[in-house]
Amino acid sequence: MNIQAKTDYSTLFSSLSGNQTSTFSLADYASIKNGSYFKVMKAYYGKDAQGVSVADQTSSGKGAGKDTAATNANVESKASALSKAADTLLKTGSDSLFTKKDIVTKDADGNETTAYDYDRDAIYKAVDTFAGSYNNMIDAAIKSKNADVISKATDMVTQSLRSEKLLNNVGITIGEDNKLSVDEKKLKSADIATLKSLFNGVGSYAYGVQSKASYMNMYAKEDANKASGVYSSAAQYQANLDTGNILNSFI
Repeated sequence: MNIQAKTDYSTLFSSLSGNQTSTFSLADYASIKNGSYFKVMKAYYGKDAQGVSVADQTSSGKGAGKDTAATNANVESKASALSKAADTLLKTGSDSLFTKKDIVTKDADGNETTAYDYDRDAIYKAVDTFAGSYNNMIDAAIKSKNADVISKATDMVTQSLRSEKLLNNVGITIGEDNKLSVDEKKLKSADIATLKSLFNGVGSYAYGVQSKASYMNMYAKEDANKASGVYSSAAQYQANLDTGNILNSFI
C-alpha cells in the first residue's frame, strides 16, 4: 500500500530532537507499508463524521472529547508505562545503569566471581521493557482520534526511524509495523558508549521518546476532562504532564 498525497507533511516533523531539520519525501512514506506509521498518518489526515480534518482540530477546538473514556485511559496508561521505562534508563549518577559497579556472577558449580563492570543483564532488561512499552504506546495511539496524541505518536515513530542506524548497531530493529525488537545477544555485547548515547542523558533517543509519551499522557487527560466538562477556576481544562525529563524537550 503506497501513501499518496499532495500535502507537504514536513511540518508535522518539525519538532524532532537534535539540531537536524526534518524533511521527509513522499518516497519515504511510500516505503513504509501496512504498518503503524501509515495508520497514524491516515488517522491524522483523515476526516471525522462532519468532514473536518483531524489535523485541523486542536486540543482547544473541535477535537474536544473525541476519544472514549476507555481509549483515553489506555493512552494514559501506556504513556505512563513508557515514561517510567525511559526513566529507568535515564537515571544518572550512582543509580545509572551505565555506571560500572561490582557485578557478582555464579558459574555452573555455584562459585561466585566478582568483576567491576557494567550490569549488562540489567541494561538489556531495561531496554527490552522500554521497547515493549514503546510498542504498546503505538497500539494505544492507533486507536485514538485525538489529533494531538496522533501527532506526537507520529513524531515518536519518526524519531525512531531517524535513529534506526544507531538502534541497529545495538541490536534493536524496527519492523514493518514500526515496532521495536531487541536482540538480547547483540545488545548485551554492544558498545556501552553507543547504548548510553541512545538511552541516557538529556537529548538522547530515550529522552525524546519519554517527552512524547509525557505529552500524549497530558493530551489524553485533557481530552478526558473535556469530555466530562471538567474546568479549572481559570476556565481552562485541567491536565497534568506526566512526570519525567520533559521541561526542556520541545521536540
